[in-house]
Amino acid sequence: MHEWMRRSTPIVIRRTDIKKVHDYALTHCKLRDYLLIRLPMQIGLRVTEIRTLNIEDINFKDRRFQVLDSKKKEFYPLPLDTITLQLIKDLIGDRDEGTVFTRQDNREIAKQNMRMSRTAIWYLFSGIGRKAGVEDFSPRICRHYFAAKWHEDMKKRDSKKTLEGLRRILRHTSLTTTQVYLQRLTFFEDLQDQFQEIQEPYIATRQVSDFYKQWCSKCRMEPVCKIMDQACESDWATGCKFYMPLQQIKINGR
Repeated sequence: MHEWMRRSTPIVIRRTDIKKVHDYALTHCKLRDYLLIRLPMQIGLRVTEIRTLNIEDINFKDRRFQVLDSKKKEFYPLPLDTITLQLIKDLIGDRDEGTVFTRQDNREIAKQNMRMSRTAIWYLFSGIGRKAGVEDFSPRICRHYFAAKWHEDMKKRDSKKTLEGLRRILRHTSLTTTQVYLQRLTFFEDLQDQFQEIQEPYIATRQVSDFYKQWCSKCRMEPVCKIMDQACESDWATGCKFYMPLQQIKINGR
């Protein structure tokens, strides 16, 4: 498959699966491998930009770095969070130049501070994902996850994030490209919510009620009630003795 065709393939993944990979890498992998997962999730780098990142390109004091854009072949300044910067400091130790992510196949190769290959990074992502129980995990998913999270945060009331800001960080040539890019990753939970809202509106309405959150969500009979309500297409067909519909409350004057 051509590279451009692979990049355009839609991605459907659970938020929980991405978190599973991140948490697995944090607790089970060495620092270099965890950073390889974290970096594109935090700032949306492409795999080639990760492997070509050099220590001298990072300004730890000003919390920024410059990345060699793998498409335009020119350096581009980007911000970086404090935690990731500290982890990079821990990784490079007393080195002040050379590549950040070096090969660690064995002790002799590690001493040479050789740059990791693109293929090795892809295999590493896939392997960590598989160990965490997530198939086909890749750097591409992490870059798309960064974009999707940024777009979600934009909808929050006090958010300062903008689509133009995302375009600049992803280094797209136009906002149209960014908008198309955002359509390539869909969180499965969102698809599930949309389907339920259309196909099972009575269930969707029930699950956002305060009564459901406090009682039904913890009840062992909840799955049975859900099936019966769906089959009868009515409000609480099971007649749960703990639930009093709004209409009945009005009739009883309570």
